[in-house]
Amino acid sequence: MKEQFKKILVLYSGGKDSSAAAVLLAKKSYRVILFTCEAGPSELTGPLGDSAPAIRHGELLNAFPNNIDKQRIFQDDSYLIRKLAIEKTNIEHVVYPLALALAVHTTAICYCLKNNIKIIASGYSGYQAKKEKYVEQKADFILLTKEFLKDYGISYLTPVVENSEAEINDILERDGISSKSLENKTIFSGIDFNQNKALEFWQSSIPICKRFIKNSIG
Repeated sequence: MKEQFKKILVLYSGGKDSSAAAVLLAKKSYRVILFTCEAGPSELTGPLGDSAPAIRHGELLNAFPNNIDKQRIFQDDSYLIRKLAIEKTNIEHVVYPLALALAVHTTAICYCLKNNIKIIASGYSGYQAKKEKYVEQKADFILLTKEFLKDYGISYLTPVVENSEAEINDILERDGISSKSLENKTIFSGIDFNQNKALEFWQSSIPICKRFIKNSIG
């Protein structure tokens, strides 16, 4: 991999949106490092190579061998999920999609600080943000996420945030990437989240995330 490529960490679920984000960034000559968080033991997360992230990672490597890093980064964010969601259940109104998003972004910040990576990207998309169940992808929370990362000198990109689902499919298909839904569906489908409650939850959760980063980095 050529060192002149600027490194970027892409939060990668293996879904269509994060895969499309990786495609666009590869075409802009970034060195794309795919970052996948998995919570739980292997019997729950599944074997390596037999998952949506593994399948699409292979497709991305075939399409962009000089820009997609061969090694996908795996991190376990179970501890943060417990601190942000489970332990807070009896204390306040928990907005689980935000808890999961904060756990992933916080874990990614730690990885970037340890590995001198200055940019994180996600596959947050405009068509998902129109649905209340994807509260973490709404413009207000993307801005809050950018501010959170900026505190650590990290920029935040959302390459497909303006794209429709049809445009996402086209981005993938043009370079031979599967546009079928390989990923697991959200367990929060059909659940709408109150914006004010979500903001309150975010504000109470950020100190937990910052303590975790401080303890992890030292």
